[in-house]
Amino acid sequence: MEPINLTLAYTAGLLATLAPCALPMLPSYVAYYMNSEKKGNLASAMGFGFTTVAGFLTIFVAIGILPSFALNLVSSKIDLVAPFIGVILVVLGLGHMFSDIFYNIPIIKTAAPKGTGFRAFYLYGLGYGAASMACSFPVFVLLVLQSVSAGGYLSIVVMFLMYGLGAATVLVPLSVALAYSREYIYAKLMSVMPYMKKINAAILILAGAYMILYGLT
Repeated sequence: MEPINLTLAYTAGLLATLAPCALPMLPSYVAYYMNSEKKGNLASAMGFGFTTVAGFLTIFVAIGILPSFALNLVSSKIDLVAPFIGVILVVLGLGHMFSDIFYNIPIIKTAAPKGTGFRAFYLYGLGYGAASMACSFPVFVLLVLQSVSAGGYLSIVVMFLMYGLGAATVLVPLSVALAYSREYIYAKLMSVMPYMKKINAAILILAGAYMILYGLT
């Protein structure tokens, strides 16, 4: 499996947690964690973070794993569309940078689950994934197409695991940080939120440009 495929899957998972329609879930996750876990504990913080990621990833696996396996039968044709997918990503990134088009997409509204514990955080992850899917779908489709070209069914599974690792890069460190400095982390997160639109757009444009160069060379 080529590093580009793993990098793409990781980046897509990272983007999905920061997608415009899922972005409100991030401070909401912070508030939910602060209300659920009263004491700072490294083990529980990591456990809750990974449990949330598991719920988040469940949504994307349920939607994407079967199409990936099906498309694997025609994988020889997939590489031909890589430059076109890259162009789409660049266009999406530019649209996101200079307009509010992504914020006008209907989103799936989810409520925080009642109760605490791992089950509650898994359910929260499901809601997070459902909210993210509304506007991270184009990038997710790219992941599905790239997983097909990765080479075999095992590679497809690895691609989705990398997608989950990308999501974990955001949620797990955030959970650990909250275990020790809640008010500070919450304040810092809220101060960064206004810049997330440009950060998301820049990542989309860079990913698209890389896909174009990769496909043409």
